[in-house]
Amino acid sequence: GNLRLPGKREILVAIKTLKSGYTEKQRRDFLSEASIMGQFDHPNIIHLEGVVTKSTPVMIITEFMENGSLDSFLR
Repeated sequence: GNLRLPGKREILVAIKTLKSGYTEKQRRDFLSEASIMGQFDHPNIIHLEGVVTKSTPVMIITEFMENGSLDSFLR
């Protein structure tokens, strides 16, 4: 997707969503992943841009990886 921040240029981002019908444990795990990602600021770790929790679907927004997922890239 594209992220437009006020006063900044538009940037390309990856959006991970929590599918409907999730359990409370899946929601907690999803938000825990976002919380962990938010603790890092390193050029070799994907940057967390934001988390959407006030609407559905719940989303984690991260910087876009040009080469796709790391797992696919390494294979």
